[in-house]
Order: sequence, then structure tokens, then C-alpha cells
Amino acid sequence: MQRKPKTTAFWMGNLPHWEVEDGRYFITIHLRGAIPVAGRRRLTILFEQLRAIPDRDSPPWVLQQRAIFKEMETWLDRSLWEPKLQQAEVAAMVVEAIEHRQRRGTWQMLQYVVMPTHLHLFCEVGNQELKTILEDFKRWTGHQAAKILSQHATRFWQSEWFDHWSRSDERDEKIARYIQNNPEKAGLVQDYKQWPYGSWNAK
Repeated sequence: MQRKPKTTAFWMGNLPHWEVEDGRYFITIHLRGAIPVAGRRRLTILFEQLRAIPDRDSPPWVLQQRAIFKEMETWLDRSLWEPKLQQAEVAAMVVEAIEHRQRRGTWQMLQYVVMPTHLHLFCEVGNQELKTILEDFKRWTGHQAAKILSQHATRFWQSEWFDHWSRSDERDEKIARYIQNNPEKAGLVQDYKQWPYGSWNAK
């Protein structure tokens, strides 16, 4: 079933951010420095191509968004640059922050995974502003990570995040499978259930 919800917010930073009524969002947040210069240059080119597409609800826009996501994931899954989330204490803290917000009703988490350089969230946030929720999450987890890593005045997360809303039930299923398969695709485990930092292992 296709969805065409009402737009509630749209803004452009280095990436486009589009919020809708009762949206289901697929969000990727990555560590600062996790994508090297060559990757950032390639992503800048793809983003400028996206900017040139006037209709953000058109098939070319959606396809270009997916091209940006694919390029970003190619770099992030190599896990070579700043893999601070490989540290068990840091990864566990991020998982607990996700679960804590689930318990208090900040979001309804459908699926998530914490990878060595990034994390994926697939969630609903009701009528709340996604931007506010993610900025709070990043600020709190970044502060806690700095304590664990004994770092000061160092930004933990990249300033923005990649988000898009799912347009159909079929897309929901693809997103959920993608998140589950990410640890396998990155060569971290043979079976995603072996990866400890995913929604499938939440207590």
C-alpha cells in the first residue's frame, strides 16, 4: 500500500530532511570522520545532483536519494575510519539510549542496529518533530561517549544524518531486512542474530 502523507517540515543542510505526518523514518547517523575525504567529495556531487531535481516526490528524486544512501553505506561498512562504536561500552550505551527513548514513548522503534561507524534506526515518532528528537539523542549520546572515551571538546557524531520516510508496506519490509542484514553484509558476523547491538537482541 502506497503512502502519501502530508509534509510537516522540509529543510536542507548538507542533506535534505523531509518530515511527514505519521511517517515511518529510516535514519542513518554516522560518526564524525567515518567517511574519508574521497567519500565526502563523491557524496557532495550526488547531493548537488539531487538539488537539481525540482520535484522531491518524483521517481528521480527517490532514486537519487537511494544512490546517496548506497554510496554512503559503501564507505561506512568498511569500518576503517573512526570505528568508535566497535568499543562494547560505547555501543551498549547507544543501544540503551535507543531503548530508553522507546520505553518513554519518544519513538516506536521498528528495527535498529548499531554498527562500528554508524547506526540505522527505523521508527515512528508520531506528531513529534524528528529533528528535535535526533538532535537530543545525538547530544546526549555524544556527551556520554566522550566520558567513556575520555575525550573533551570533540564532536562524536557527524553534524547531520540521512533520513527518508517509507512510502509503502513493501518498503517497510525492505528497510527492516536491510537493517538485519547490515552486520552480515559488512562481514562482521555470518548470521545477523549473532551481532549483539541490534533490536533483535533487545531485552
